[in-house]
Amino acid sequence: MNVKSLATGLGAVLMVLLGVVSFASPSWAYLQDDVDMLLELRDCPVCILNEADLSGEDFAQVNLKIAELTDADLSQSNLNEANLMLAELGGANLSEANLVGAAMNGARLQGANLSGADLTGVVLTQANIDGANLQGANLQDAELTAAVIGNADWRGANLKGANLRGAIWSEAILCNTVLPDGTVGDRNC
Repeated sequence: MNVKSLATGLGAVLMVLLGVVSFASPSWAYLQDDVDMLLELRDCPVCILNEADLSGEDFAQVNLKIAELTDADLSQSNLNEANLMLAELGGANLSEANLVGAAMNGARLQGANLSGADLTGVVLTQANIDGANLQGANLQDAELTAAVIGNADWRGANLKGANLRGAIWSEAILCNTVLPDGTVGDRNC
């Protein structure tokens, strides 16, 4: 066996392996059974709801702990006092949603749209909101201890009384943003 045929054989094996690996990591869209369970029982921990259109629904006090909601549409939904602890909400649309008093400890909200959302008293301890859009959101008295804020967009947001202890937000966009002490901040506009 010469070197050329060995290289050709190894190349073919590598192509087959790459094909198998690409099929081994599926993209999980929502499961209709999980959507039905959420709508009926309002209790759907560990559900797969990626890309689901749940906009405008009343999910007050719903249990979505550890749920997968990547790219889901929850705009204008009522999630008052919802349990979203450790939920995956990357890229989700939560614009104008009511999240008053929601438990979102450890939630992953990278790139999520929370513009105009009411997050009064929300608990986002150790949550990741890097790259999230929080323009015009109300986070008065929110708990953001040790949150990963990164370059989240806080333009026009209200953070009065919020606890940002241990949070790193030096890259955050603050334009006409009410800071925890009640002053208005402008940075990275």
